[in-house]
Amino acid sequence: METKTARTIMRSKDACLDADWTLDKVSDHLSKHQLPGAPVIDQRGAPIGFVSEYDCLEQLQQANYYCDNTAMAKDVMSLDLHAIGPDVQLMDVASELNRNKLNVMAVMEEGVLLGMVSRGDTMRALVENLDVCAIPEAS
Repeated sequence: METKTARTIMRSKDACLDADWTLDKVSDHLSKHQLPGAPVIDQRGAPIGFVSEYDCLEQLQQANYYCDNTAMAKDVMSLDLHAIGPDVQLMDVASELNRNKLNVMAVMEEGVLLGMVSRGDTMRALVENLDVCAIPEAS
């Protein structure tokens, strides 16, 4: 059985958010990638924060009320970016997500963002492991 790690289940950093995106673009991007949040990167591609749907919701509500779509990812992002190493085992990824009540974590190596892993990605990998672990019924 293949040992799964954060590296083997992570999404590419293409799902990351640009700090200068308006919140409607952030919302569309999260929806497209089916993520509840994602790391925010600067112009060099370095991670600088994290934006969740929760972070966007109130600001989008205000944008609709005032017809003002000027807020950007950098305006609502949290500076608290949870990260995990790429070689962390699947069970430890799941434990980290649960322990910190996270939906998405960055996958980083030596300060470089490689991608991200979501709760959904981790659940799918765990289900795949169950399929491999299944004992065939006796005939």
